[in-house]
Amino acid sequence: MTASVITFTVQLGTGGPSIARAVADKLGYRFYDSEITSQAAALVGVSPDTMANAERRPSFIERMLERLALATVVSDGIVPGSASANPAALTMTSADYRQIIERVVTELATIGDCVIVGHAGQVILRKRKTGVLKVFVHGSQTRRAERLATAASISRNEAQSLIRESDNQRAAFFKDAYDIDWIDSNLYDLTLNTDDVEEDTAVQLVMTSAGAVPDVAASAT
Repeated sequence: MTASVITFTVQLGTGGPSIARAVADKLGYRFYDSEITSQAAALVGVSPDTMANAERRPSFIERMLERLALATVVSDGIVPGSASANPAALTMTSADYRQIIERVVTELATIGDCVIVGHAGQVILRKRKTGVLKVFVHGSQTRRAERLATAASISRNEAQSLIRESDNQRAAFFKDAYDIDWIDSNLYDLTLNTDDVEEDTAVQLVMTSAGAVPDVAASAT
């Protein structure tokens, strides 16, 4: 049976989003990346940037401000600089925002026929035993830095710094929010190392694993 939902978790500089997009195009599935953040933000009347911040580990200062917000009585219901914001959002914490994102991901998965990139899809949908393929796209820091430097027209050192920062932030977020190691292979059905696998091959492997095309190896036996 073909997986109706494919989640992609990708390390920066692996080319994972491009692989995910190609899979979606070939399967005729809807592709969700930043759209999930926008949908979740619209539900509570905050900016997509505010919602996106919920997908990283909050700093100590941010956590303290959240606690203060919960203890504060809002008199006028207006967020400074945004008269149209939802007053209830003033007392929402990062955890509250994540729950909205989780709701959107779950609803999209229920509709099916979609590819979801990021947004902790591999965690949110881990209890679904059928119909979901969870993919992790990874690679060495060296090769990822080379790819990122070329794509973003930056120096190798800058690319390496961005990759280290991204890896550290993602690890801290998943540990803080879900108490997991996000690179644990047990969270995924398929892992792809793009140091060694070209995009076309990676797309084929995902589609085979999803049951969308015959297993070449199995057909040959």
